[in-house]
Amino acid sequence: MGPWARQRRLAAVILIGALSAATAMACASADAATGFPDVSAIDSFVDKQMRKHRIPGISLVVFEDGEATYAKGYGAAGQGQPMTPDTPMIIGSTTKPFTAVSILQLVEQHLVDLDSPVTAYLPWFRVSDPVASTSITVRHLLNHTSGLSELGYNRVLSPDATLEQGVRDLQLARLTAPVGATFQYFNPNYAILALIIEALSGQSYGDYVTEHIFRPLGMTNSYADKEDALEAGLAEGHSKLFGFPVARRPIFRAHLLGAGYIVSTARDLSRFLIAIDNGGVSGDARILSPDSVALMTLPPAQVPGTNYGMGWSAGTHRGEPIGGHGGSDEVYSCQMGLLTNQHRGYALLMNEQHLIDGMVASSQLQIGLRDLLIGRQPDEGGISMKLVGIVMLAVFLIALVSTVRSFVRMRGWSREARSLTARQVAWRIAPHLLVPALTLIVLYRFLGSVLLREPRAWNFRVVGAYFMPDIALLLLLAIVPDIVQGIYMMIAAVRADRSAGRAARPQGNAGRR
Repeated sequence: MGPWARQRRLAAVILIGALSAATAMACASADAATGFPDVSAIDSFVDKQMRKHRIPGISLVVFEDGEATYAKGYGAAGQGQPMTPDTPMIIGSTTKPFTAVSILQLVEQHLVDLDSPVTAYLPWFRVSDPVASTSITVRHLLNHTSGLSELGYNRVLSPDATLEQGVRDLQLARLTAPVGATFQYFNPNYAILALIIEALSGQSYGDYVTEHIFRPLGMTNSYADKEDALEAGLAEGHSKLFGFPVARRPIFRAHLLGAGYIVSTARDLSRFLIAIDNGGVSGDARILSPDSVALMTLPPAQVPGTNYGMGWSAGTHRGEPIGGHGGSDEVYSCQMGLLTNQHRGYALLMNEQHLIDGMVASSQLQIGLRDLLIGRQPDEGGISMKLVGIVMLAVFLIALVSTVRSFVRMRGWSREARSLTARQVAWRIAPHLLVPALTLIVLYRFLGSVLLREPRAWNFRVVGAYFMPDIALLLLLAIVPDIVQGIYMMIAAVRADRSAGRAARPQGNAGRR
């Protein structure tokens, strides 16, 4: 392994260390408690966080006892428009509570039995395991305990693939845990649920959610139909590249609609949370019974270690119970939280997305908001995405320079190869091919376990291109040049051997006599 290859790998190690530090600092907590904040305290905190992390736009609504107490937009929505509490954005996995409510409505109508297998409603449903195909129930899908995960199914379908096409494609999905035994977050679980809703209601998923949730709750700026959402005027979305937001076009994946592609606003999401907080009632409208709300928000007791109910994450913040759901798609991110004992909550949307942002900017925003809602002074410290971006850019530039220099040094390889034995040549070439292969295996098998604590797999088409474009560039810089150099060294060594002839080339000990 040459010195410049070692420098590139050292740069990757530095980056991993920096990211680990960012994650740790993102979780810093406040020390001093104060009274419940006025709106100026919220406004000051969010404004500072927005500038600190270079966030293009934020939409926020805070509510208490069923009433919005604070609503404001920060920054720009794109096309010269300011961000407002009513600016629509794709809410990502925050879609899942809406799918869960829809299923529970059908349960209340006796159209769905939670413990019936999926095949009772979709007779053709299959995964790669024939036994599991008839064992996975509706409850398993809602709790993410189907046994399926991205490690067993990491296919990226066309955005135009239909809901049914996406579910039928799961015949290629293999189980990575026994059915019903382990929580494994898997987006297609909720795509299956969306198709069940369509099969039993006779309506499209979008029409059902609009009629049975959006309209009763007065969510007038929420959409589950691509064309309606585009006409409503989506905020301009962004990826982040080395700490700078880069405008990107939104992507609608029809086959994952029930899992992640509802469009809504901070104000509309607060209306949904208020209904959940009030036992399924908002004004004169009831979307669920109190028993169904309790079932939705309660993690399954038979699955150890999970805090996930049915489209709902339950946890605590400084001892206070809190629930809700977060989400992100390729270019937006969303968080909604409900402090159940305080009857206070928030809906927060940003028109940008980056995986590290979720551990740094979004984490700091949420921790600070939750502190404010329980009457504590938020900690405004912690690492910024600006600094993270600078570190990543510096590592990338170091790796780029070392890559160029290592290629320059390759000019003397043909001459050097003539003085080496075949085994020595192979020993020099092997790291250039084996290390990239090992890197890709680690990315695929362990990225989710290490960073997300979920069986989530890496792929360059989605995670690399949208969620971590700068990390993807660094990885490509660490992998592709090594492979190219390895191939070049193999070809050059073969040519040198042929031109010099075997007799002129040293062979083991004999060649050194």
